[in-house]
Amino acid sequence: MKKPANAIIFVLLTLLFCPALLAQGENPFVGTWDIDKAASDFGGAPVPANMSRTYADLGDGSYMYLVATVNPDGSLSGSSATYNYSGSRYPIASLDPVNQARISYRKLNERTVEYRVFVQDVLTQIGAKTISPDGRVLQIAIQFPNSPSSQASQILVFNKRR
Repeated sequence: MKKPANAIIFVLLTLLFCPALLAQGENPFVGTWDIDKAASDFGGAPVPANMSRTYADLGDGSYMYLVATVNPDGSLSGSSATYNYSGSRYPIASLDPVNQARISYRKLNERTVEYRVFVQDVLTQIGAKTISPDGRVLQIAIQFPNSPSSQASQILVFNKRR
């Protein structure tokens, strides 16, 4: 009698978790990513003590990201937004209430998206996020147009948390 009960539990768990697994397969960005400080180029900006990024699939083509950073002095910073790949601008929730920013995303291909950040309608950041072919490394190339030349471009590398 245990075998049929185990089979039923297996089928129920499979049905419960299959949609989540399929959603992850559809968007390789979904998951949690941890900074690889040694592989990253911070372009002269302070190197964080730690940083992680989480991307979640909200359904209907909408996604959410959450960035949590431990700064070199131990203070916390972060940001979050809900978005889709339409190119529309979405508000960024941030621990910095002074600089209300908006972000837009465009999907360039299955493993690359471009984003743009605007503060008071001024373009402040352009980035391209790329997932490695094996799905284990996220690389973000960041440029800061309209910023002083002292703010260099950055290339941040993240490893997918397993």
